[in-house]
This record gives sequence, structure tokens and C-alpha cells, in this order.
Amino acid sequence: MRGPARLMAVLAVAAATGVAAAADRFVPMDAGFVVANVRQSQPDERLHELLLAWRANPGNGESAALATAYIDRARTLREPAFFGRAEAVLAPLAQKPEASAPVRRLYAEVLQYRHDFNGAEKLLDALLRDAPHDSDARLLRASVRLVRGEFAGARADCAQLAVAARGGATLGFACLAEAFAGSGDLARSLALLNSEPARHADADPLARAYLLATRAELRERSRDPNGAILDYCEALKLAPRDDSIRAALADALAARGDLGDARDLLAIDKPSLALLVRSAALSEGAQRSNLSARATAWLALEAARGDAIHYREEALLALADADTARALAAAVRNFEQQRELPDVRVLARAAHAARDASALEALQRWMRETGYRDSVTEGILADGASS
Repeated sequence: MRGPARLMAVLAVAAATGVAAAADRFVPMDAGFVVANVRQSQPDERLHELLLAWRANPGNGESAALATAYIDRARTLREPAFFGRAEAVLAPLAQKPEASAPVRRLYAEVLQYRHDFNGAEKLLDALLRDAPHDSDARLLRASVRLVRGEFAGARADCAQLAVAARGGATLGFACLAEAFAGSGDLARSLALLNSEPARHADADPLARAYLLATRAELRERSRDPNGAILDYCEALKLAPRDDSIRAALADALAARGDLGDARDLLAIDKPSLALLVRSAALSEGAQRSNLSARATAWLALEAARGDAIHYREEALLALADADTARALAAAVRNFEQQRELPDVRVLARAAHAARDASALEALQRWMRETGYRDSVTEGILADGASS
């Protein structure tokens, strides 16, 4: 995810591909089969204390506290395995009538991470019926709707967030601008982001980073790559561990021809799969082979475990390897679940590379029906129509 991924990063501090069905997951037939050897020790004292408290009383408060710590660690330290630990803590309780709002909201966040967007939205719908003023739940549902291209529903949630005070208003205005932009109203969205309420002086740094990154994306779509790069750079300074901003900036730099800068930006410890795939595409020789092999192994492990497959990254990797058929298949699967800017562009690129007229027409039709606008995608489609 990109824009909504940034939105979720803000929500995580304030408080990718359909997920495989349970029947599709690997279940050993032998009760003695060792799936994984997981240490019981926690990586720091705080987590250890939270785990002990949860084991003594696995209720709403203890479950929410431990899951929050796991999710925070997963996001801030790029350790996705901690999402699995959070899921294990929350799943037994989240569907019960006595589950608290924080437990249900955190479980919806885990479901979104697993790309179970239907499950996450249903859980949030029920939560907001019970607690319509739960701004964190509304923010999360807006994020899910933006990912899925449900722009009208996202606008309704974002508008309610925009009337909030202080930093919450910044989030709401940025969210609302992203929702308007989904329907093609780029000028209105940019004006909204540049308005005084949206640029509230007291906004949280991560909320400000989300606003800047959203404005950067809209500038990209509006043929202003230099302005976009400036905004992405400022956003990354405020949120240096946000991989969605880092990936977007790397894409913008590469598109402008600054390949060395893009490679340097991606050279970090513990890169996410999104960053790893981009590094592979921008590298050469033995380094490219090594990075591509690592990304391929990552995707294979997801498939073997029955986890949510990162179809966007699979498509990007296949394009870098000139495997157009695999790229298009993955891009189409991805677009069924996610319809953010990178998803639109990778589908356009894959369809063009495969010279698949029906896929190009299907994307064009979706853009006409929604009003979605992006100068890069429009250029690819125009070139495909003339070739």
C-alpha cells in the first residue's frame, strides 16, 4: 500500500492480494511436525512484562496492550513477524461479544495487513455502528476503502475526520484530498491540501508527513515530478521509517533519471519486500541477481505458508525480469484487491509490456468510470493504443 499505508502508519503511532482462506493454509498432518522454533523470550523488558500480564489475565486490556506493542514493533523496526504475534493474541478474543473497541480495532488493523480487506471493513462497520465517534476506527476504515478504490465511502469517513480539532484535522484533510483525487479531482485535492486548516501548525509530525506525501503523489499525477520529489523528501524527514514514502520517493527519482539517488535511498537495513524489489530492478550484474533471488524467495515463502501474496511486488519483479506474462497475471490479481497509484501504474506497464489489448481496455474503462487521472498511466495507455 502507498497512501493508505502512510495513513495506517500514522494510526499505528496514534493509537499488498487477497489473504488465503484458512483452508488454503499449510496444516501439518503430523502433530509432531515442527513448523517453527519460536523463542519464548521477548526482545525487550517492556514486551516481556506485557506478555506476563497477558498470560496472567488475557482480557481486553492486556490483549490490547500486548498487541499494540507488537504492531508498533512490527512497523517501526521492520519486523513483520510481530504482526503474526499480534494476531495470535487478538484472534481468540476479537470476534467475541465482550471484545472491547481497542481489541476489535487492532484486529482489523492486522486483517488489513494480511490483505483481508473484506474482513477488516466488516469488523470496522460493526465497531462504528456501536461507537460512531471512534476516530481511530473511522481512520482505519477510510484507509481500507482508499486501498480498495471505494472513493465515495472513503470521502464520507474522511469528511468526518476533517472536522476534528488540531492534528486530527490534518489527517482528515489529507485523507479527504486523497479520496477526492481518486475520482480525478486533482486540482480540488491540491487546493484542499494547501488550505490553512490542512496545514495546522500543531499537527503531529507523522500527520504532517502524511499530508506532504499525499500532496507529492497528487503532484506526480499532475505532471509536477520536481514538486513531488521535494514533498516526498520533506515527508521522509518527518517519517524516516515509513517505507511507503521511501518507495514512492525512489520511484519518483528513478522516473526522473536519478537512478543513483534512488539506489542509495533504498540501501537500508531490513528492507521491506517493496524496497527489495525496487533495489533489484535498479541494480545490475551479480547484485541484481542476488537481490532478485532474495525477493523471489520471499514471495515463495509467502505462497508456501499460505500468507497474503504481495502481487504488486511480484508484478514489479517480473517486469524487471522481462517476464511479461507473469507480470500481467500478478498485476491483474493485485488490482482486484488494491487500486492505489502504484497498482494502477504496474497494471498499465504490465499490460503494455505484454501487448494485451483487453487488459489495457479494462484499465481504461475503470479510469473512465471512476474519473481517476494519472499522467503517467495515461501516457502508457495512449502509447498502447497507438502501437
